[in-house]
Amino acid sequence: MIKSVNRKSISGVVPGVIILVLFSGCAGADEVPEERNNIGTIEQGEVDKKEVPNAGNQNGESSKNQKFEETGKVTDTHVNLIKEMYRLAKEGKVPGADFISGKELIDKVHASWGEPDKPVGAGDPYEGYSPGAGRGEFAFGIGRGEVIYDIRSFGSSIDSSVDFSKISFKVIKQTLGNPAAIRKNDKDDILLYEVGEYELKFVGPHESRLLHHISVYSPKAAAPMGG
Repeated sequence: MIKSVNRKSISGVVPGVIILVLFSGCAGADEVPEERNNIGTIEQGEVDKKEVPNAGNQNGESSKNQKFEETGKVTDTHVNLIKEMYRLAKEGKVPGADFISGKELIDKVHASWGEPDKPVGAGDPYEGYSPGAGRGEFAFGIGRGEVIYDIRSFGSSIDSSVDFSKISFKVIKQTLGNPAAIRKNDKDDILLYEVGEYELKFVGPHESRLLHHISVYSPKAAAPMGG
């Protein structure tokens, strides 16, 4: 392959060589540029390797998920909802629930919404509220002093304005930029954005990379006494 042409000797190049150079130039013009969006790879920020045992493992899986995501329809509703999630996370809130993570007690939720559908269980510090009374589905992580340290919203399949099931991770990253970290557990991928004193997490299954729920998490409130 000819990489350069000597300008001093250009006039002496035989026509056959000129044709070869022109052909090589045409071939180079058709080369596909490097893929810009590496969905499924660790893009930015520190990642807990215990949560991502195969962070660098492609094995064709990421390209399959990328193809799946690219088929999703991007709508203004999705983009606006993602921006609203980010805006409210700065205040410690999620859409549809006027409670503040890391600041308020679970008693406030009980006074407003009644007793939970799923109470705290052994080894499970979360109370859950099922869809009802015009609300979506929520869960509240309860820490020391009965302070809420995590508010999770699962959206609502009934209300299209807070339907998470069609929002892809690709659209989230296009809207908010790259996350501070990408984590994984047994079932889900987690995009983590640092928003002031909070962590805004977008959680969804490995297979689809579609949003399942969001979390507004207060590391300070979640820390054990004296931590």
